Amino acid sequence: MSKRKKQVDSENVANKEITSKNTMKFPDSMDEDLKDVNIKINDKTLESLESTRRMLQICEESKEAGIKTLVMLDDQGEQLERTEQNLDTINRDMKEAEEHLKGMEKCCGLCVLPWNKAENFEKNPEYANAWKKDDDGGVISDQPRITVGDANAVGAQGGYIT
Repeated sequence: MSKRKKQVDSENVANKEITSKNTMKFPDSMDEDLKDVNIKINDKTLESLESTRRMLQICEESKEAGIKTLVMLDDQGEQLERTEQNLDTINRDMKEAEEHLKGMEKCCGLCVLPWNKAENFEKNPEYANAWKKDDDGGVISDQPRITVGDANAVGAQGGYIT
């Protein structure tokens, strides 16, 4: 028998005991007012018991929701770590591609052409800002925004790849 089934069975037994007290026969010698007070006491006890059971059920549901939330947050953290690792790999690949492009700018790949000297892209402040060289690795909360229909909206900027 499952744990929940046992709990429900024990609750049903407790309800029957309290309900039976509500319908119990009082001695004839008891005053009517005293009987009414006893019935009200039993009714309030039953209401209190039901309220307590509802609170326990809500607590269990909250606990389960909290556990599910923690599991999901852990999964999202792992996804963010994988994404960051992928971005680091992309950055390394881009640096390697830049080195290869510099090599291709040489005449036949052998001698440097001084008039085609390209600046170091890593010294560019836009590059440092994009990769947040001075950042502590915290969460980036500000993202570029585009306002639809605004003539002065700032969209993608920079050169086009052809």
